[in-house]
Amino acid sequence: MKRVLYILLLSVFLASCSEDTDFSSNPSLRLEFSSDTISFDTLFTEVASPTATFVVRNRNSNALRINNVCLASGGESGFSVLVDGQYGALMHDLEVRAKDSIFVLASVNLDRNGENVPLMVRDSLIFTLESGVQQLVVLEACGRDVTFLRGLNIVADTVFVPGHYVVYDSIVVSDGATLALNGGTTLYFHDKAFMKVAGRLSAEGTLGSPVVFRGDRTDRMFSYLPYDRIPGQWNGIVFTASSNGNVLRHCDIHSANYGVRVEQGDTAAQRIRIESSKMYNFHGNALELVQTKAVVSNSLFANAQGNCVKVVGGDVSFIHCTMANFYVWKQRDVAVAIHNSIEGEPAPLRGALFANCLIAGSKDDELMGHLTSFGDSLPNASNYRFENCYINTVDEGNPNFVNVVYDSIDVEPFGKDHFRLIDHEVFDYDFHLTDISKARGMGADEYAGLLPLDLDGIQREAGAVDAGCFQFVELHEEK
Repeated sequence: MKRVLYILLLSVFLASCSEDTDFSSNPSLRLEFSSDTISFDTLFTEVASPTATFVVRNRNSNALRINNVCLASGGESGFSVLVDGQYGALMHDLEVRAKDSIFVLASVNLDRNGENVPLMVRDSLIFTLESGVQQLVVLEACGRDVTFLRGLNIVADTVFVPGHYVVYDSIVVSDGATLALNGGTTLYFHDKAFMKVAGRLSAEGTLGSPVVFRGDRTDRMFSYLPYDRIPGQWNGIVFTASSNGNVLRHCDIHSANYGVRVEQGDTAAQRIRIESSKMYNFHGNALELVQTKAVVSNSLFANAQGNCVKVVGGDVSFIHCTMANFYVWKQRDVAVAIHNSIEGEPAPLRGALFANCLIAGSKDDELMGHLTSFGDSLPNASNYRFENCYINTVDEGNPNFVNVVYDSIDVEPFGKDHFRLIDHEVFDYDFHLTDISKARGMGADEYAGLLPLDLDGIQREAGAVDAGCFQFVELHEEK
């Protein structure tokens, strides 16, 4: 009886082994790939890409042999692959069991292309089955030449040639020196990298060619979420006490720990002028002005865990600006905060004018002020004025608010309804006005006359001036 049982078990075992190794060369049997194209977002040449993974599946009832897997370029394109433990441009004798799968890892390191525009590189990974059938997966990557900067200390006037720069730790502009950045310049800051300006920064882009300050990760956290949309990719920009006469015009600054921070300095000198610029997606404040004389116009400040704009004393003006806070990563502060003291010590607010501005967000109140009256010992320490603004706040009856319309959670439209797109699922935002926004038509012509074109270069028409940095434009559906 035991002998018979042994023979039966052995027969079953041999049969299972035979079935498991039942390879087929039938040309109708194919492999299946989890993706037929592996794409790498814009990469920096001479820097290895992140690794992409895809799966090769055999859904057939028979095992399949792969005679070879090869890169069509022979490995000259810069792509590298690891197929089921084998590495190289040509791999032999691979097997995929029935109803089983193998993994492929792919990466790329592109050579410099000598151009100031991205260059697309393509290759194919070809699978040749024992049956002679060939199947392929397309590999593609976009590479951009960059200049690498490490611990750059600028001690004399310097102009960056328009192009792309990767900052690995810091750029420091020393006292007495000026750094000039022109349109078409992009600075990619590595994790924790920053810019500190003790001298002067002149960053002057154009409408079609801004100066961009961003993180250096060009890949994605998830398929729908680029790292470039995530706050905290780099540190930010600091202007120290000795820095005066700075200009940020047509600049795009985003996804850092903080945006622009101007430290306390000469309160009589104009420290910074910001025109037609965007600052968004920050762990801290998007713009912080401490005891600073500043002029800010036609600009967007959005989505900060701190404040979109924080003013601590000084003399500032904001004309045709949008401050919109829909930050959702953690508990946050408000769109605009105004103070006249620092840790209990006076920081006189000599003047703070907000005209034709839009201040909005998802909270009940997006305007906060900690203003102290210092009496006769320090007069004129709380001077502020809001004119022709649309504001999410509850300060009706305040004489410092003139021709102001208040956004209210109890009245539609409210918050996100003013804007084209507030999408917290994919963290995508468009702060152009909707047709139902009450910010439309409430701006004063006198301030629009100073800024006849909005942030997009759209004409502001007298008598129909919108609050904020964007003039409403009707969207036409594509046919």
